[in-house]
Order: sequence, then C-alpha cells, then structure tokens
Amino acid sequence: MAHGREVEVKFRRDLGLLEITMIGLGPTIGTTIFLLVGPGYAITGPSLILAFGLNFVVTMFTAMAYMELGSAFPETGGGYLWIRRSMRDPWGFLGGWMSWFGHCIVASFYIFGFGLGIVVALKTIMNVPTLVLAGLDEGALTKLFAVLAAGVFIGLNYRGTKLTGRSETAVTIALVAVVVSFIVAGLLHLGQTGVPATSFQGFFKGNTAAAQFLSLLGAMGFTFIVFEGYEIIAQTGEEARNPEKNIPRAHFLVIGLSTLIFILVAFVAIGTSGNCSGGPGPSCLLLQSGAGGVTGNNNAIAEIAGQVMPFGVQIIVFGVALGAVAALNSLIFSSSRVAFAMGRDGGLPRALGRLHARKRTPHVSIAVSGLIIVLLTLTFDINTVAASADIMFLLLFLMVNWAAIVLRRTMPDVKRYYLMPLFPIIPMLGIASKFIIALSLWTIEPVAWLVALGWIGIGLTVHYLHGKKEIVIGVTKVVESILPIRRPRYRILLPIEDFDRMEVVEFGALVAQVEDAELTLLHVIEVPPALPIDAIDRFYVSEVRYNLGKLRRRAEELGAYATARVEVSHKVFDAILENIQEDETDLLILGWRGGWRKGRILGSNVDRFVQEAPCDVVVFKSANLKAKIDRILVLNAPEWHVSYATGYAILLAKKHHAKITILSAVQTDRELEKERIYSARLMEMCHTHDVPSEEKFVKVRNIVDVVIEEAKGYDLLAVGASSEWRLTQFAFGPMQDQIARRTETPTLMVRKVRRKEESVPIGDVVPTPAATPPEPT
Repeated sequence: MAHGREVEVKFRRDLGLLEITMIGLGPTIGTTIFLLVGPGYAITGPSLILAFGLNFVVTMFTAMAYMELGSAFPETGGGYLWIRRSMRDPWGFLGGWMSWFGHCIVASFYIFGFGLGIVVALKTIMNVPTLVLAGLDEGALTKLFAVLAAGVFIGLNYRGTKLTGRSETAVTIALVAVVVSFIVAGLLHLGQTGVPATSFQGFFKGNTAAAQFLSLLGAMGFTFIVFEGYEIIAQTGEEARNPEKNIPRAHFLVIGLSTLIFILVAFVAIGTSGNCSGGPGPSCLLLQSGAGGVTGNNNAIAEIAGQVMPFGVQIIVFGVALGAVAALNSLIFSSSRVAFAMGRDGGLPRALGRLHARKRTPHVSIAVSGLIIVLLTLTFDINTVAASADIMFLLLFLMVNWAAIVLRRTMPDVKRYYLMPLFPIIPMLGIASKFIIALSLWTIEPVAWLVALGWIGIGLTVHYLHGKKEIVIGVTKVVESILPIRRPRYRILLPIEDFDRMEVVEFGALVAQVEDAELTLLHVIEVPPALPIDAIDRFYVSEVRYNLGKLRRRAEELGAYATARVEVSHKVFDAILENIQEDETDLLILGWRGGWRKGRILGSNVDRFVQEAPCDVVVFKSANLKAKIDRILVLNAPEWHVSYATGYAILLAKKHHAKITILSAVQTDRELEKERIYSARLMEMCHTHDVPSEEKFVKVRNIVDVVIEEAKGYDLLAVGASSEWRLTQFAFGPMQDQIARRTETPTLMVRKVRRKEESVPIGDVVPTPAATPPEPT
C-alpha cells in the first residue's frame, strides 16, 4: 500500500503585521491590567513596576521559543501542537489537558471581571458606597452576574456565534483607547500636582533582602496572566502573510507595547492613589481591608480614574466589560475546541468529540467547558482564579520551551526563519524562570497550587484509565520537510465536495495507481467575502479534516499514493485553480451531481474548470452508478479526446470485468466512413488490454436523442470533448453538453489538453493510459 500524508489544513494568508499585532494585543491587555494592579501592589509595593519589567524579560525567553517554532511550523494549533510533537505521553496529553483547563480558568477570571464591573457600575449609578440587592452582598452579586454572563456566552458558542476579525480589531482599538486615556489623564494629573515621593517610598516590600526578593517573585507570578494573551499569535500561523517575518515581529510588538502600557498604568496608579505606607484608607485606593487583613483592591484603577478624569469610573468599567466580552467568546471557543479535538481523537471520551447535527458546534465539549468555568467562578475568589491561571500557563510555557529544545535537536532540517540566540541557554532560562515564578505563587495563593495539582492528577487518572490513545492536533506538513517524499511525475487533483461520493475517489485512486501518480484530495471551505478568513468555525474544519482523512485512507487501500488537503478560502474556484498551478497538476477529476441552471452550461463551477484549467479534465457524473459495472458505452468521434475517454473506460472495464460497446452515431455516409476508421482504433485499444468489446453503428437524424436512449441500457457512458470545447458557450462540445445534462446514465466526460512536449496524435498513434490497467484485487 502506498502511504501519503495526513490531511493538511491550509488557510489563505490574509493577515498582515498590523492585523496579527492587533489580534495579540487585545487579549494581552484584556481586563487583567484593570483588575490586578491593586493585588499586585499589595504583594510587593511600588516595586510592582519592576515586576512588570522583569516579567517582560522572562516572557521574552518563551516568546523567542514561540517565534522560532512559529516560523518553522506556521500552523494553527500553536504551543499544544509543538508539545505533542516533541514529547511522548503522558506529557503530550498533559499539554492539551492543561491548555484546556488554562483557557477555562482564564475565562472564569474574565467572567469575574465582568461581574465586578457590573457591580461597580451599579454602585456608581446608585451612588452608594456598598451594594446590597435582594439580600446579596457585593461578593455574591459579582458571582451572580458572572454566572449569568457565562450562561450567555456558553449559549452563543452553542449556537456557533463568534466575533469576526474586524470586530476583534475594533475591540482592541477601543481597549487601547481606554487604557491610554487613563495613562494620559494620570500623567497630566501628576504634572499638575507633582509626583509624590511618599507613594514610592519602601520600593520593595519586606524587612530582609530575601523577603523582598520573594515578594517581587510573587508579584511577577501573580501578574503573569497579563502577558498570557500573546500566545494567540501562534494560532495565526497559517493565516498570516510572510509568517516567517511577521510572526516574530508581532511577538516583539505585542509584548513590548503591552509592557510599556503595564508599566505606565502601574506608575500612574501608584503615583495618584495616595500614600499607602499607612495601609488602606481614604488616602490609599490600591489597598483595602478585608476579613483576612489588608488585601489589594481589584477596583483600584476604576476608583483612581474617577479622581483623575471625567467619567473615569464609567470609562474603566466600560473597558473592563468590553475586554471581558471580547475575550470570553474566544476563550470559551478555544477551551471547548481543545476538549473537542481530544475527544475526537480518543484522548478523552468520544462524546466530547461530537458535533451538533444542525448547529455544527461541539455542544458536549462546550457544555463541559462551560460547567468547569461556572464551578471555578462559584468556588473560588477572583485572586485565586487569577493565580490558578498563572500557574497553568507558567507550566504550559515551560513545556513549550522544552519543546523548542527537543524539536531543534530532533528536527534540525526544518527551516527556521527565526533562530533564537544563545541556544539552548535562552529556553533553559525560560524553563528555570517559569518554574521558580510558579513555585513562588505557593506563598501567595497556596490554594491555586492545590487546584493546579488536583487538575493534573485528574488528567493523569483519565489518561491511564481511558487509555493512552494518540491525540492528533493540527497538521503534519512538517514530515515533508524532514523525510524525502516521493514526487511522482504525474499529479492528479480531486476536489471533494460531497464526502459520500466514494465512487469518484475510487476512480481517482484507480487512475493514480495506473499512472504511478500522486492523488491529492482537496476540499475548499468557502468563507463569505464579507467575513475574514478566521471567522470559519474551526470545529467544522476539524470535522471536514476527519472525513477527508477517511477518503484518503480509502484511496491508499486501493493502492494509490494519496494526500489530502483542506483549504479555507473566500473563492472556491480560485483556490482550486491556484492549487492546480502551484502543484503543476496533470489531471483534474471533478465529481458532478448533474442538473442544469440557466446561465450555466453544466450548472456549476464545472464549466469554468473545463474552460480554464491548464490540465486534463475528467468530469464524473456518478449519480446512480452501480457497485458492479457490466456494460460501458463509449461515444465514438474522430477526436483524440475520445481515445483518452476510451482509455479510462478500459480501466473501469478491467476492474469490473465489464464489456465495452463503441457507439458511432452519424447523420451522413461520409461521417460513417470516418467513424468506422476511428472505431477500429478504439476496438484495437480494447483488444490490446483484453477487454471484451463490440462496435455499433447507427445512422440517425438526431444524434443526441439516440445516444441518450441507447445509454439507458448501459451502466456507464464515456464521452470525449469535441474540438469546439474551447468556445465559451460549451464545456465539452454542443452535443456532449446536451447528452451530459439530459442522460440519467452515469457519465464520464474527458477533455485532454495538449502540452508543449506532446506531439499531435496522427496516423496510427492512439493515446492510451501510461500503463496497462491492473487486474482488480
């Protein structure tokens, strides 16, 4: 059996550097900076500014690993895909398991932020210092609004609604505008009042150097979540123009701009919040008193904004809500996507890999992910949730650094357009720093570590009890860069529209086996022009990839060297035509349901392919095709296209042990003589390949009606194009088009293109397939 590659998924590269940067900047800023400055200040004091700067350095260690891996493997899937490639189970499984939980935790944090924003907004509207509604205090109300928001977004994902790329860009611009307005207002306020030195006294928190260092590490770990969003840049690998250049640049821009924004926000907040050396109070907005003592104020940025800018509280609340709305949909989408993929491929129970029959969404994985998000929201407070997310992503990024080391050594031949400097020192520093920062969170939020260890323990239990089944995420194009893959001289492209059309695939596999060809199965998912390419439902892409993989394996079972490709595009015809040109395709095989529509010749894109494809074209109208073909009718004509149609008919006759009838339908005696000569050549082809055959000559007035009537007694009709196919009003020819539209008999139509290296068949030269058709097994 010949072995091809797994199904390749390709997205048309529509995203430039600006779009990629905006995609990464939005989730990175999000709502985290609005909510974590107060708690971060409570951990380390004014050195929170330094913590953000050091986090930039630590983040760059992993970001360089992302740049290198993203430039070498620019595929949709990102960090999890690289972990799967570089590590055996259970580590590969844990990469997906932790990624799933990490996205759920971050979604829970954003939902918390949304609920908190609603409470602050209601307090501002009602002008009350504390809010109590229906006997519920602020904490209970925050969780209530958060759970309600979770229900809304889970429902949206269940229905398949997703923000488009343009909407996400607009949200990012609005978020940046909110943050910049706060920074500018705060700097102007400090310019008028002066920067109070007392606000920055006691820069480090702690009585000893060790205590100060631990508090700084703790603040770095607790606020690390604000740097998590850049990971999404790797997800755009297959949609980015010049990914080898734009993805590394986008990482530098996103992380650099985000760090600058975070440092400025922290500086403004500390400088304008008042003197906090004496603890919480009216003059210190960054801290608050709670049941457990002094804690950070999650509402600090909103309260500070209320003092330094008009409508400051409302603007910050708007930013918090907007960031949550923008992030929640994609986070629930991403978390359920990981669970769906693991369920589809056997790593988790198969039920998680099911798609809703009508809505085409992974309803089970969305429901389970949503349940996890709601349980986290109801069980823990916002700071514990934030610390749990920190730990998960610190461990996940640690594994990505290790993946960069392993893949550099195990796949050295894969071209890397970006190489991290000082290898392997940089990724080793990334591993060490992530691990140390993660450990430091034990002193800040020990419950978060218990949550993380508990989830990892559950994952290992599920993995070993459910069975160590391979999880396949993403595509495996990288194999082509490592192993020398045979490139046959003859290439066949078979676009697939209906995954139930197995007979067309079997025909393509038969031709590929005889021609010693590479058969490529291609399915193009069309995205409406008004939507960006990333608006496609990725779960639907996964299902298409799965179904196309089954067809590819069937072609290999029949002895063909087969590959499969899914391409997401705005224009189906252009995408297929580009594949023909890029792959230098020799033969295009098209399945056709039949039917006709006004303004079209054959009623579909088939017309354009026959006219414009720079290769041979076979159109297979396979409706009502029997499993066992006994009789094949070949319509004779003195055209070389008919010789090739007869060749394909011989292939099918050899496979099914069928008999071929050469039908010559003419209107004059002069035409009859010509067709007798050509019929003899076609009969010779049949005899050469030991196929039973007979000739039939009829003189009629209406050739089309007679052929249609005659074909009713046969299982298959083979037709070659006429010399008039080049005229735009015809696909294969005037008679051929009418016969194809009207007959109910399965029909094989062939149009041959003459290449420069081919001579014109004259005399006794009869075009035949490259090799003798094999006996069916």
